Amino acid sequence: MKSFLRKILPLGLLVFAPAITTHAQYYSPSRDIELTPFGGVRFGGRIDVSSSADTTGVDYLTLKSTWNYGAMVDVSLIPNLQGEFMYNHEPTVIGEHSIDTGQQTNIKAASVDMYQWSVLYEFAGRDAKLKPYAVAGVGFTNFDSGGVLPFSNRFSYNIGGGIKYFFNKNVGIRMEARYSPSRTTTSQAVFFDPFFGFYTANVANHAEQGQVNVGLILRF
Repeated sequence: MKSFLRKILPLGLLVFAPAITTHAQYYSPSRDIELTPFGGVRFGGRIDVSSSADTTGVDYLTLKSTWNYGAMVDVSLIPNLQGEFMYNHEPTVIGEHSIDTGQQTNIKAASVDMYQWSVLYEFAGRDAKLKPYAVAGVGFTNFDSGGVLPFSNRFSYNIGGGIKYFFNKNVGIRMEARYSPSRTTTSQAVFFDPFFGFYTANVANHAEQGQVNVGLILRF
């Protein structure tokens, strides 16, 4: 918790610096910057390791569903449209699933950090108190697994929606849900081409995660 602001603020300001500069020089006071610290729950995730199953007896690893927290910076681009940077930290536990017994065993504490750059569309005007919205974006996920996983940074994306409710022009509350998968390992799959027949190719596996969050909006 003590370090997440040091991570999000430099990244968020770097990404949205051009928009903030434009805001100061060319745009009316209706362009806003919103800072939203949040907390919630991140749901699970499975990491396939079937390529090593013959020697380890493990076909996949799991990420335990736990609480998460972070912050979002949203900058108005045009009416109803915002650019967003989100940092999301999840302390979790990696487990392994045994092929022989079908049992799952926790093996290592870990953390999963998501860095996402998104576009958010609000379905209401600036002065509305209640604002439903949709959001989608891309970024990367850092897996700090203490050496359990053979990778650290992986491409990820998010899509979701929620509502904002403003008590006044500067303070509000935000509730949302997102689907946020991250690429993990690769595996081989068989495909069919009508001209060349069957062939084998590598496909990306994903840790299929979702999240539900509630945050306090501070609008400037």
